[in-house]
Amino acid sequence: MTLIRILHIANESVFFKQFRPIQFVILLIIGWFAGCAYEPLEPPEMPTYYQTINLPLTDVTLPLADLANPKNNIYGDPDNDDLYFKFSGDLDTVILTEEIFQIPAADDINFSQNFDELGESQPTFSTTVSHTTKLSEMIGIPGVLPSPIDLDIGAVSRDKLDDQRYEYEVYDRNSIPHFERVDYLTISDGTFQTEINNQLLVDLDSVRITLRNLNGSVIGVSFYENVPAGATVNDGVPGNLNGAQLHDSIEVLISAIIAGSNGQPVIIPANTDPFITMTFNLDIDEIESVTGIPLPIESSQNQALPPSKNTIFEATIAHTSTAPLDTNFLNMTIDNQMPFDLRMEVVFLNFYMGDDPLTIDTIIAAGQTVSNPKRLDGYTFRNPDPSMIVDSILVDIFVTILPNAGDTVVTIPMDMGNARIDVGVTFARLKFDALEGFFNEKFDIPPMAISNIPAGLANVNFGSVLLELTFFNEIQARTDVDLVLQGLRNGFSPRTIDAEGSIDKASEAEPVAESQIEIEIAPIFNMIPDSILVFGEAVIPSDDTSRLQVGKAFWGTYQVIVPFELKIEPMTFIPVTSSELAAIDPDTRRKIRQGLIEASIVTEIINDFPFSGNLSLLMANYDYFPLEPDSLDEGYFWFNDTLFAVTDTGNVPITIDTLVFIPLPAPKAFNSDGSVKTPGFNHTVAELDSAIMEAILRNEIHYIRPRIYFDGTDDFVKVSYSDQVQILSAISFTVDTGQLLSDEDEEEEQEGQSNTNQSNAPGDTLLSKMKMANDRGKNIAITP
Repeated sequence: MTLIRILHIANESVFFKQFRPIQFVILLIIGWFAGCAYEPLEPPEMPTYYQTINLPLTDVTLPLADLANPKNNIYGDPDNDDLYFKFSGDLDTVILTEEIFQIPAADDINFSQNFDELGESQPTFSTTVSHTTKLSEMIGIPGVLPSPIDLDIGAVSRDKLDDQRYEYEVYDRNSIPHFERVDYLTISDGTFQTEINNQLLVDLDSVRITLRNLNGSVIGVSFYENVPAGATVNDGVPGNLNGAQLHDSIEVLISAIIAGSNGQPVIIPANTDPFITMTFNLDIDEIESVTGIPLPIESSQNQALPPSKNTIFEATIAHTSTAPLDTNFLNMTIDNQMPFDLRMEVVFLNFYMGDDPLTIDTIIAAGQTVSNPKRLDGYTFRNPDPSMIVDSILVDIFVTILPNAGDTVVTIPMDMGNARIDVGVTFARLKFDALEGFFNEKFDIPPMAISNIPAGLANVNFGSVLLELTFFNEIQARTDVDLVLQGLRNGFSPRTIDAEGSIDKASEAEPVAESQIEIEIAPIFNMIPDSILVFGEAVIPSDDTSRLQVGKAFWGTYQVIVPFELKIEPMTFIPVTSSELAAIDPDTRRKIRQGLIEASIVTEIINDFPFSGNLSLLMANYDYFPLEPDSLDEGYFWFNDTLFAVTDTGNVPITIDTLVFIPLPAPKAFNSDGSVKTPGFNHTVAELDSAIMEAILRNEIHYIRPRIYFDGTDDFVKVSYSDQVQILSAISFTVDTGQLLSDEDEEEEQEGQSNTNQSNAPGDTLLSKMKMANDRGKNIAITP
């Protein structure tokens, strides 16, 4: 063995590296003489070098404090560790005015009726019917034909065939719009065609096919003087039914004569049964008019009264000395553009003389316009039910279409162009001289929409939600308030809460009285509404002494406070921002692929939320993570089970991998109010499979987001301002670098080993070591 070889072995051996220089010289000399006298020594076993490569995946903190945003009506109180919704606003001011004894003119009532529906439902009918009669049936030898051999049946005598009758329903006479009963339709475009195929071996004479209504009136006829044996003939030209009257049901009658064989025997070929086939076709393409008894046209119109401070159950309309057209007056105009006369009966259900409502009954000739003015002085103004508040003008309209003189039925053309019936009623203002019954002044509380409720809180039940109303009243009357709160959510039925309370009245000693009303509205918030509509009315009741003054008013404010004390159903969410993992450099990818010993994902979670569940760490090649496969945003689509993003440079396929699935640790302890006392902690090391590892090694930027699933809660818990979830995760690759490192690589490996030894202090977690190494900008190298 040469000295160079010994030196080389010494330099490679960890064992030799542990001796002082003089020890090395002595051993070297011994090795020299031994090499001269004995066989060469076995090469020493080479050490194994491992390198651990750590890649940070995500370091995410999801604090609930970030929810606090006044624009979304969410507020946080860090001193009391509270989160809550808060909505506030003003109630409209309501002022007493002298309009209490009058109602402004109501808007016009307009009614229009045409018969477009009749034209659009124009019945059409098209049918083709064939009937075949065999010779064996005609001559009474069933079962004989067809015969296996030619059959001589002798001479066939001239004889009349039995008449045939077929009945069909063309339309339902009771289902034509605007008609109680239809007697007949007048055809504008219709055709009746027939065809005869005579394979009887003898001629047919005097063949008649008659189409007629069931009352016997003929619609169309086909007649064939002779149909030769073996011939096919037809009859009927397009439009041959134009102008005919068609009832709801029709019948087809067929008669014919067998001409006979003039004494000559008739030979029926083997395996045949001679026959005759008669076919008829009925096409009704367009109807000109409908004749029958039309239904009365009925309509109820409801025109809301203009906004008013009056609450009227019953009032007497004042008499006016000059009969002005702007007070206590109405005028009805009827324009009849139809080609028939009308009888119009209009009943005004708010104006009574005694027990009879005001009724205008008139006949309007075709093409005429008439006006019907009417004074209302002295009428009683009320609803049909006198106990109901009058808030609308109610009008019932009855229209009867009149037949021509001497007729009992009406013919209505199917196409009347733009012809219609127009009814217009104009009202002047109403002035009263007395209010009967009890006086009850009502003030509408205008609808208020509480909106901008944050999305993404579905399946949540809040424990307590209070609506606080504060009223400031300078009217010297007690005011009762009836409120309706309605939660509105797209795709759900509205949820309603009714509430009532009283507003304190003002006095000389207290010019403005302040009072509050609190309403529990948790049932509405538990549906997570898109908005809450608050409306209602305030009433000055007749059972309290009141002093009403023109110009006095009341006003107020509202505020909703919703503490985050809730129960949840299972829910899932994904944060809106991603962590980025840059593509691994080629040299590191080579080391991993050629020397990989093991790979794992190390994750630590601190859960300060009052919920348990699980967490999936997702990785994608594109910064997009849909919550569900069927809830994609605009610009994304599925094709052949692949998700694509639409970009300026084309459609980009998106691959989303689940790196790890781990439990979300439940809090270890709760306070008495349901808030978290001790957060949950979880440290997980999960081995990577080859598919996920290859995804990580792809030469591309990776986007990382956690997908968090919360279990539902059975009890109410408190979500606090300081609650948060902290997620720290990294990938750890352990590779064998002994066969890969050059001399320079070996030095870096030893430096990495030194770093590793420094970071393995007792009490450190692997994630803290990774974080320290990443802060230094180096990987951790671990050797056995």
